[in-house]
Amino acid sequence: MKNEWNIVVIGCLLASTALADTVTLLNGDRLSGTLVRMEADMVWLKTGYAGTLKLPWAQVDQVNTDAAVRVRLADGTELDGQLQADRARQLRIRIGSLAETTLLALDRIDAINPPRQGDRTNVSGRASLGGNIARGNTDAQTLHVDGELVARNASQRVTLDGELNDAAQDGVDTASNWRLGMKYDHFASEKTYFYANTRFDHDGQAGLDLRSTLGVGAGRQLYERDDLKLSLEGGLSLVNEDYADATDTRFPGARVGVRYEQAFWDDRLKLFHNSDLLLSLKSLDDYLYQSRTGFRVPVGNGFSLGSQVNFDYDAVPAAGKGSTDTSLLFKLDYTI
Repeated sequence: MKNEWNIVVIGCLLASTALADTVTLLNGDRLSGTLVRMEADMVWLKTGYAGTLKLPWAQVDQVNTDAAVRVRLADGTELDGQLQADRARQLRIRIGSLAETTLLALDRIDAINPPRQGDRTNVSGRASLGGNIARGNTDAQTLHVDGELVARNASQRVTLDGELNDAAQDGVDTASNWRLGMKYDHFASEKTYFYANTRFDHDGQAGLDLRSTLGVGAGRQLYERDDLKLSLEGGLSLVNEDYADATDTRFPGARVGVRYEQAFWDDRLKLFHNSDLLLSLKSLDDYLYQSRTGFRVPVGNGFSLGSQVNFDYDAVPAAGKGSTDTSLLFKLDYTI
């Protein structure tokens, strides 16, 4: 009876090994496990002995999978099938029981098991709160609130964002500004999109009653992963500025925008940078620049502690006002 159990156990182990996906590296190392995905020139292999390994795709020599996976080629073609290694850095994709592709170089594979978005809309959001209150010899209070809501499916993305800063010292306002924006992106391909956006800004200390911006343009979503998001975009905008004690202005402008967010050390730290440059097409000396740069440290249950630097620059401010506004903020964030 004991010998029979040993045979069963050994058979199970051999079967589990036989059913495993395998990745062979250029140095000859052969790793077995479950091929999770490949994207951005990295492959994720889930193992029972070392957790999930993240391997450079350029160092992979051969790949075999026991079950069908979804493969996206560099030309956008998607196939579902079993990967079968053939020769150095080449494979075939077996589709069903009868068909298989010709030899494919690994360099032609853009992704394995990329996320399926389809028509499903994913909604994400973030809200931030910061501030302080002092009473006694010092009578001051500050309040900072900002947030963002994003709805995304395979072909569209809608972004709403807002920010409010209010501060007073001994009963005198030292900061009173807010901004509100809305943006619509339509993806012509996986990474290229066209956008339309509008933004409203108010800054009492800068003498700005309202700045309204309406623009269109195009962008490139270079990365859109859980651990890295990076996009670059540019276009044309119409800017209208209403001042309390200065001449109102209106001008067409060229816009450049950057959006960046990256997680490090298994999401223990997140860095971000968002910036917009508006350059007047009437005068190259007239431009506006706004940036938000900082970090967040997740503390659990959707909450993060972080800090950011707000930098606003108006090359042609209202008479008697400065060009530069900078603030350092400490915040509590909540992400959904």
